[in-house]
Amino acid sequence: MTSFAFYLFIVIAALMIITALAWIGPRLFSASKLEPDVDEKTSNLLIYQDESARLADEFSDGRISEEEFEKAQAELRRRMLSEIDEESNGPKCYPLSHCLSAPTRKAGMIVMGLIPVLAIGLYLHIGNIQMFAVMNNESDDQQSASQHLRAHLAANPNDARAWVFLGRSEMEANRFHEAAIAFEKAINTSGKVANDATVLCELAEAIGMGQGGTFRGRPNELVKQALELAPGNPVALEMGGSAAYEIHDYETAARYWRTLREMLNPESRAYQELSIAIARAEAEPGAQTSAAVVESTP
Repeated sequence: MTSFAFYLFIVIAALMIITALAWIGPRLFSASKLEPDVDEKTSNLLIYQDESARLADEFSDGRISEEEFEKAQAELRRRMLSEIDEESNGPKCYPLSHCLSAPTRKAGMIVMGLIPVLAIGLYLHIGNIQMFAVMNNESDDQQSASQHLRAHLAANPNDARAWVFLGRSEMEANRFHEAAIAFEKAINTSGKVANDATVLCELAEAIGMGQGGTFRGRPNELVKQALELAPGNPVALEMGGSAAYEIHDYETAARYWRTLREMLNPESRAYQELSIAIARAEAEPGAQTSAAVVESTP
């Protein structure tokens, strides 16, 4: 999974660089533009219009004759058509890359080449590339710890606490079946561990997760056993409430959770979330009467 995350990071980074180049490249080399002399054309046209209007005013005022007016207009049209012909035969710049000089194109290529180099350099300077090594080290450390425990237990199979540690290591690795086996070994090896409510709950969780996240069956029995041994154990109370709720014993679920809530800080998030769960359980049929009795008890 760690290797996949690393390669996924590389692919995403490469795609981002390619996207940046794809956005910048056309603007450096192939961005289309209007003819470079559009503004000049517009200016010339306005000049011709003004000159034509001036000739019309002079003709209407009688300052020039009709013959002079026609000649001047013809000359004006000839000049305008001549300039249009020259512009249409002149060089075009479609696309812009055709009109870029060699130094300009070279500078653009340098800029595009520097983008990935600078991006990678910046990440190596301020990024967290070591994160993947840390993730690998953590995974290796966990695997190494499990191997050491197994080697130790091979020589000392009656070390119940080592079996407990192995079970917890397997739970962290989501190997629930192996974790359950380790917790079973611990309970069967030591009577003291067998009476440890926390270990019983850990075994119940391992079995429950292995059967799809349900407390039905043996996990429920293990939680009940843990509550008999330690009625005030927070883990057992939380799991006992969940197990009871799952089998629709809402009164028992609410009772366990109310007991657990008394141990929590009223301002904590856990307290608020547990209150919501209690309210949901008390709202179910069969739980209201019990809740009313509890609330009225001094």
